[in-house]
Amino acid sequence: MHIEGETSAANRPASIAARLWGLCKLLRPHQWVKNFVLMLPALLAHKLFIGNIWHQVAWAFVSLSLSASAVYVLNDRMDYLADREHPKKKQRGFASSLVPLSWAPATVAMLSISGSLIAWSFLPISFLYGLLFYLFVTTLYTFWLKRLVIVDVLVLGGLYTLRIIIGGLATDITVSTWLLAFSMFVFSSMAFGKRYSELLRNQKISAENDASLKRRGYHVNDLALVQTLGICTGMMSVLVLSLYVDSDTAKEYYECPQALWGVCIAVFYWICNFWLIAHRGRMNEDIVKFVFLDWS
Repeated sequence: MHIEGETSAANRPASIAARLWGLCKLLRPHQWVKNFVLMLPALLAHKLFIGNIWHQVAWAFVSLSLSASAVYVLNDRMDYLADREHPKKKQRGFASSLVPLSWAPATVAMLSISGSLIAWSFLPISFLYGLLFYLFVTTLYTFWLKRLVIVDVLVLGGLYTLRIIIGGLATDITVSTWLLAFSMFVFSSMAFGKRYSELLRNQKISAENDASLKRRGYHVNDLALVQTLGICTGMMSVLVLSLYVDSDTAKEYYECPQALWGVCIAVFYWICNFWLIAHRGRMNEDIVKFVFLDWS
Protein backbone atom coordinates (compact mmCIF):
# COMPACT_ATOMS: atom_id res chain seq x y z
CA MET A 1 0.00 0.00 0.00
CA HIS A 2 1.28 3.47 -0.88
CA ILE A 3 1.36 5.88 2.06
CA GLU A 4 1.13 9.60 1.33
CA GLY A 5 4.51 11.28 1.65
CA GLU A 6 6.37 8.00 1.26
CA THR A 7 9.04 7.94 -1.46
CA SER A 8 9.96 4.75 -3.23
CA ALA A 9 13.54 3.60 -2.90
CA ALA A 10 14.08 3.97 -6.63
CA ASN A 11 13.09 7.65 -6.55
CA ARG A 12 15.02 8.67 -3.45
CA PRO A 13 18.00 10.94 -4.06
CA ALA A 14 21.29 9.11 -3.78
CA SER A 15 23.16 9.65 -0.54
CA ILE A 16 26.45 11.53 -0.50
CA ALA A 17 28.26 8.28 0.29
CA ALA A 18 26.68 6.58 -2.73
CA ARG A 19 27.59 9.50 -4.97
CA LEU A 20 31.18 9.54 -3.73
CA TRP A 21 31.43 5.82 -4.34
CA GLY A 22 30.03 6.37 -7.82
CA LEU A 23 32.63 9.08 -8.37
CA CYS A 24 35.42 6.73 -7.25
CA LYS A 25 34.22 4.16 -9.79
CA LEU A 26 34.32 6.86 -12.48
CA LEU A 27 38.06 7.11 -11.85
CA ARG A 28 38.30 3.48 -13.03
CA PRO A 29 41.12 2.47 -10.67
CA HIS A 30 41.16 -1.02 -12.19
CA GLN A 31 42.41 0.63 -15.39
CA TRP A 32 45.51 1.88 -13.59
CA VAL A 33 47.04 -1.55 -14.11
CA LYS A 34 47.73 -0.41 -17.69
CA ASN A 35 50.20 2.10 -16.32
CA PHE A 36 52.51 -0.65 -15.09
CA VAL A 37 53.97 -0.61 -18.62
CA LEU A 38 55.86 2.44 -17.33
CA MET A 39 58.35 0.09 -15.71
CA LEU A 40 59.15 -1.83 -18.90
CA PRO A 41 62.08 0.37 -20.01
CA ALA A 42 63.78 -0.01 -16.62
CA LEU A 43 62.82 -3.67 -16.26
CA LEU A 44 64.05 -4.72 -19.70
CA ALA A 45 67.22 -2.67 -19.27
CA HIS A 46 67.82 -4.60 -16.01
CA LYS A 47 67.90 -1.35 -14.02
CA LEU A 48 64.60 -1.36 -12.12
CA PHE A 49 66.20 -1.93 -8.72
CA ILE A 50 69.34 0.11 -9.29
CA GLY A 51 69.59 3.32 -7.25
CA ASN A 52 66.32 5.23 -7.00
CA ILE A 53 64.92 4.00 -10.32
CA TRP A 54 62.01 2.20 -8.69
CA HIS A 55 61.13 5.37 -6.74
CA GLN A 56 60.93 7.25 -10.03
CA VAL A 57 58.75 4.54 -11.53
CA ALA A 58 56.42 4.65 -8.51
CA TRP A 59 55.97 8.43 -8.71
CA ALA A 60 55.44 8.19 -12.46
CA PHE A 61 52.78 5.53 -11.91
CA VAL A 62 50.86 7.72 -9.44
CA SER A 63 51.16 10.80 -11.63
CA LEU A 64 50.00 9.04 -14.78
CA SER A 65 47.17 7.20 -13.01
CA LEU A 66 45.69 10.43 -11.65
CA SER A 67 45.99 12.08 -15.05
CA ALA A 68 44.42 9.10 -16.80
CA SER A 69 41.49 9.16 -14.35
CA ALA A 70 40.92 12.81 -15.23
CA VAL A 71 40.46 11.78 -18.85
CA TYR A 72 38.15 8.89 -17.90
CA VAL A 73 35.89 11.30 -16.02
CA LEU A 74 35.93 13.75 -18.93
CA ASN A 75 35.12 10.97 -21.38
CA ASP A 76 32.18 9.74 -19.29
CA ARG A 77 30.87 13.29 -18.94
CA MET A 78 30.93 13.82 -22.70
CA ASP A 79 29.39 10.42 -23.51
CA TYR A 80 26.79 10.13 -20.75
CA LEU A 81 23.80 10.39 -23.12
CA ALA A 82 25.11 7.72 -25.48
CA ASP A 83 26.16 5.54 -22.52
CA ARG A 84 22.53 5.43 -21.38
CA GLU A 85 21.76 3.38 -24.49
CA HIS A 86 24.53 0.86 -23.78
CA PRO A 87 23.59 -2.30 -21.82
CA LYS A 88 26.61 -2.01 -19.49
CA LYS A 89 27.79 1.59 -19.70
CA LYS A 90 24.36 2.85 -18.59
CA GLN A 91 25.40 1.89 -15.04
CA ARG A 92 28.22 4.46 -15.01
CA GLY A 93 27.95 7.38 -12.63
CA PHE A 94 26.96 10.15 -15.03
CA ALA A 95 24.83 7.93 -17.29
CA SER A 96 22.84 6.60 -14.33
CA SER A 97 22.55 10.09 -12.77
CA LEU A 98 24.16 8.76 -9.59
CA VAL A 99 26.94 11.35 -9.87
CA PRO A 100 25.87 14.95 -10.67
CA LEU A 101 27.20 16.26 -13.98
CA SER A 102 28.25 19.43 -12.17
CA TRP A 103 30.95 17.45 -10.35
CA ALA A 104 32.84 16.73 -13.57
CA PRO A 105 34.79 20.00 -14.11
CA ALA A 106 36.19 20.15 -10.57
CA THR A 107 37.06 16.45 -10.58
CA VAL A 108 38.86 16.64 -13.92
CA ALA A 109 40.77 19.75 -12.84
CA MET A 110 41.75 18.31 -9.46
CA LEU A 111 43.02 15.04 -10.92
CA SER A 112 44.96 16.55 -13.82
CA ILE A 113 46.55 19.24 -11.63
CA SER A 114 47.49 16.67 -8.97
CA GLY A 115 49.13 14.43 -11.54
CA SER A 116 51.04 17.34 -13.06
CA LEU A 117 52.20 18.62 -9.66
CA ILE A 118 53.59 15.21 -8.75
CA ALA A 119 55.44 15.11 -12.06
CA TRP A 120 56.79 18.63 -11.49
CA SER A 121 57.90 17.89 -7.93
CA PHE A 122 59.46 14.44 -8.15
CA LEU A 123 60.26 13.62 -11.77
CA PRO A 124 62.38 15.00 -14.63
CA ILE A 125 60.87 17.88 -16.60
CA SER A 126 60.89 15.66 -19.69
CA PHE A 127 58.38 13.36 -17.95
CA LEU A 128 56.09 16.33 -17.31
CA TYR A 129 56.22 17.25 -21.00
CA GLY A 130 55.41 13.66 -21.91
CA LEU A 131 52.53 13.63 -19.43
CA LEU A 132 51.08 16.85 -20.84
CA PHE A 133 51.34 15.40 -24.34
CA TYR A 134 49.51 12.29 -23.10
CA LEU A 135 46.73 14.48 -21.69
CA PHE A 136 46.53 16.39 -24.97
CA VAL A 137 46.23 13.25 -27.10
CA THR A 138 43.69 11.57 -24.82
CA THR A 139 41.57 14.72 -24.72
CA LEU A 140 41.76 14.95 -28.51
CA TYR A 141 40.69 11.31 -28.64
CA THR A 142 37.68 12.03 -26.42
CA PHE A 143 36.44 14.90 -28.55
CA TRP A 144 37.42 13.81 -32.06
CA LEU A 145 39.82 10.96 -32.81
CA LYS A 146 37.61 8.16 -31.48
CA ARG A 147 35.14 8.93 -34.27
CA LEU A 148 37.72 8.21 -37.00
CA VAL A 149 37.80 4.65 -38.29
CA ILE A 150 41.16 2.87 -37.86
CA VAL A 151 42.67 6.09 -36.48
CA ASP A 152 40.97 5.40 -33.14
CA VAL A 153 42.67 2.00 -32.91
CA LEU A 154 46.07 3.42 -33.85
CA VAL A 155 45.67 6.08 -31.17
CA LEU A 156 44.76 3.50 -28.52
CA GLY A 157 47.78 1.40 -29.45
CA GLY A 158 49.91 4.52 -29.56
CA LEU A 159 48.81 5.59 -26.09
CA TYR A 160 50.15 2.36 -24.61
CA THR A 161 53.40 2.96 -26.45
CA LEU A 162 53.43 6.55 -25.18
CA ARG A 163 53.14 5.21 -21.63
CA ILE A 164 56.30 3.20 -22.24
CA ILE A 165 58.08 6.24 -23.67
CA ILE A 166 57.27 8.44 -20.69
CA GLY A 167 58.33 5.57 -18.43
CA GLY A 168 61.71 5.93 -20.07
CA LEU A 169 61.58 9.69 -19.56
CA ALA A 170 60.83 9.20 -15.86
CA THR A 171 63.93 7.05 -15.40
CA ASP A 172 66.19 8.63 -18.04
CA ILE A 173 66.43 5.30 -19.87
CA THR A 174 66.41 5.18 -23.67
CA VAL A 175 63.55 3.03 -24.90
CA SER A 176 64.48 0.40 -27.48
CA THR A 177 62.87 0.74 -30.90
CA TRP A 178 62.23 -3.01 -30.68
CA LEU A 179 60.06 -2.47 -27.62
CA LEU A 180 58.22 0.44 -29.25
CA ALA A 181 57.48 -1.57 -32.39
CA PHE A 182 56.34 -4.62 -30.43
CA SER A 183 54.09 -2.59 -28.14
CA MET A 184 52.52 -0.67 -31.01
CA PHE A 185 51.53 -3.86 -32.82
CA VAL A 186 50.40 -5.92 -29.83
CA PHE A 187 48.35 -3.13 -28.25
CA SER A 188 46.81 -2.17 -31.59
CA SER A 189 45.74 -5.79 -31.95
CA MET A 190 44.07 -5.58 -28.54
CA ALA A 191 42.36 -2.33 -29.55
CA PHE A 192 41.03 -4.01 -32.69
CA GLY A 193 39.80 -6.78 -30.39
CA LYS A 194 37.85 -4.23 -28.38
CA ARG A 195 36.21 -2.86 -31.52
CA TYR A 196 35.54 -6.37 -32.77
CA SER A 197 33.74 -7.36 -29.58
CA GLU A 198 31.62 -4.20 -29.79
CA LEU A 199 30.69 -4.92 -33.41
CA LEU A 200 29.93 -8.55 -32.62
CA ARG A 201 27.57 -7.46 -29.84
CA ASN A 202 25.81 -5.11 -32.24
CA GLN A 203 25.72 -7.48 -35.19
CA LYS A 204 21.94 -7.71 -35.03
CA ILE A 205 21.38 -4.03 -34.28
CA SER A 206 21.16 -1.50 -37.10
CA ALA A 207 23.64 1.38 -37.05
CA GLU A 208 20.73 3.82 -36.93
CA ASN A 209 19.55 2.43 -33.59
CA ASP A 210 22.82 1.71 -31.85
CA ALA A 211 24.45 4.57 -29.93
CA SER A 212 27.93 3.06 -29.78
CA LEU A 213 28.05 2.69 -33.56
CA LYS A 214 26.68 6.19 -34.07
CA ARG A 215 29.62 7.71 -32.23
CA ARG A 216 32.15 5.81 -34.32
CA GLY A 217 32.53 5.21 -38.02
CA TYR A 218 32.27 1.42 -37.84
CA HIS A 219 29.43 -0.67 -39.25
CA VAL A 220 28.48 -4.22 -38.43
CA ASN A 221 29.53 -5.36 -41.92
CA ASP A 222 33.09 -4.30 -41.02
CA LEU A 223 33.30 -7.22 -38.59
CA ALA A 224 35.44 -9.51 -40.76
CA LEU A 225 37.78 -6.68 -41.77
CA VAL A 226 38.34 -5.58 -38.17
CA GLN A 227 39.04 -9.18 -37.17
CA THR A 228 41.56 -9.59 -40.00
CA LEU A 229 43.35 -6.35 -39.17
CA GLY A 230 43.49 -7.30 -35.50
CA ILE A 231 44.95 -10.75 -36.15
CA CYS A 232 47.50 -9.35 -38.62
CA THR A 233 48.74 -6.67 -36.22
CA GLY A 234 48.99 -9.27 -33.49
CA MET A 235 51.11 -11.51 -35.71
CA MET A 236 53.31 -8.52 -36.56
CA SER A 237 54.17 -8.22 -32.87
CA VAL A 238 55.31 -11.85 -32.92
CA LEU A 239 57.42 -11.12 -36.01
CA VAL A 240 59.08 -8.14 -34.31
CA LEU A 241 59.83 -10.26 -31.25
CA SER A 242 61.25 -13.04 -33.43
CA LEU A 243 63.57 -10.62 -35.24
CA TYR A 244 64.67 -9.21 -31.89
CA VAL A 245 65.94 -12.62 -30.78
CA ASP A 246 68.77 -12.46 -33.34
CA SER A 247 69.47 -8.74 -32.94
CA ASP A 248 72.59 -7.13 -31.49
CA THR A 249 70.43 -5.57 -28.77
CA ALA A 250 69.29 -8.98 -27.51
CA LYS A 251 72.87 -10.26 -27.54
CA GLU A 252 73.89 -7.24 -25.47
CA TYR A 253 71.38 -7.94 -22.69
CA TYR A 254 71.16 -11.75 -22.68
CA GLU A 255 73.85 -14.42 -22.59
CA CYS A 256 71.56 -16.84 -24.41
CA PRO A 257 69.05 -14.80 -26.45
CA GLN A 258 67.87 -17.99 -28.16
CA ALA A 259 65.94 -18.72 -24.97
CA LEU A 260 63.64 -15.86 -25.98
CA TRP A 261 62.09 -18.14 -28.59
CA GLY A 262 60.04 -19.47 -25.70
CA VAL A 263 58.66 -15.97 -25.19
CA CYS A 264 57.84 -15.77 -28.91
CA ILE A 265 55.86 -19.00 -28.71
CA ALA A 266 54.03 -17.80 -25.58
CA VAL A 267 53.07 -14.49 -27.22
CA PHE A 268 51.97 -16.31 -30.38
CA TYR A 269 49.75 -18.62 -28.32
CA TRP A 270 48.31 -15.73 -26.30
CA ILE A 271 47.35 -13.73 -29.39
CA CYS A 272 45.78 -16.78 -31.06
CA ASN A 273 43.82 -17.51 -27.89
CA PHE A 274 42.83 -13.84 -27.57
CA TRP A 275 41.28 -13.82 -31.03
CA LEU A 276 39.74 -17.28 -30.67
CA ILE A 277 37.86 -16.09 -27.58
CA ALA A 278 36.90 -12.86 -29.38
CA HIS A 279 35.62 -14.85 -32.37
CA ARG A 280 33.46 -16.95 -30.06
CA GLY A 281 31.91 -13.81 -28.60
CA ARG A 282 33.22 -14.42 -25.09
CA MET A 283 35.45 -11.38 -24.78
CA ASN A 284 34.71 -8.67 -22.24
CA GLU A 285 34.59 -5.27 -23.98
CA ASP A 286 36.77 -4.01 -21.14
CA ILE A 287 40.07 -5.39 -22.38
CA VAL A 288 41.81 -4.84 -19.03
CA LYS A 289 39.27 -7.01 -17.21
CA PHE A 290 39.54 -9.60 -19.94
CA VAL A 291 43.35 -9.77 -19.89
CA PHE A 292 43.72 -9.96 -16.11
CA LEU A 293 40.54 -11.68 -14.99
CA ASP A 294 39.10 -13.83 -17.78
CA TRP A 295 41.50 -14.74 -20.57
CA SER A 296 41.02 -18.49 -20.58
